[in-house]
Amino acid sequence: MLNYTYTDSFLSRLATDAREKEAIRYIESIAAFTPEWRDRLVILRVYIAICLEAQKGGDDDVYAIKLASYRKEFDSVLSLAKSSQIDGVTVSPVFPSLSADPSR
Repeated sequence: MLNYTYTDSFLSRLATDAREKEAIRYIESIAAFTPEWRDRLVILRVYIAICLEAQKGGDDDVYAIKLASYRKEFDSVLSLAKSSQIDGVTVSPVFPSLSADPSR
């Protein structure tokens, strides 16, 4: 049973418990994040794993295009998550997300 809500309808059908567990292990190996940041990072990591496994190459490969986009978003979110506790204040992860756009 999946624990997260995946908004990319193209990739969400390929999300699995195994991919989630691996993504959680990966994210937790980086640092201890607030649950909100961890959840965002896990979802992005699942999308990245799906794209890595499914891409076939070529300029018009949908998975390769999505992979590039999700890697950029993951890097941005990771940077924000790492710096979310500045001077004892936790910065909320609530901001517009590329992964919330189902047309990607």
